[in-house]
Amino acid sequence: MPKRIYVELVAVWGNGDAHARIKFSRRRWKNIQEGASYETSSYSYYEGRRSVVNWSFKKGKFSIYGSDCAEEIIDWPLVELEVSVGERGRPHKVF
Repeated sequence: MPKRIYVELVAVWGNGDAHARIKFSRRRWKNIQEGASYETSSYSYYEGRRSVVNWSFKKGKFSIYGSDCAEEIIDWPLVELEVSVGERGRPHKVF
């Protein structure tokens, strides 16, 4: 069985006090880089507290909204994300 390769994105904001991460396929990441729209949710962490955030990708930019509709990140370029590629159970290669 071939190993599944994934891309992990990490966004950091609020003077480095808050972060959120998501994982998905290389194909989806390529489509997002080419400007495709995509929405998903994940957990974020701020000073040790966990909450749900919604990610929105559109036209080469991303936004993150808090569960209380707070705007955490609005229209940041994709280059602001920490990007790594890896297999399950293997170390990531960070770009």
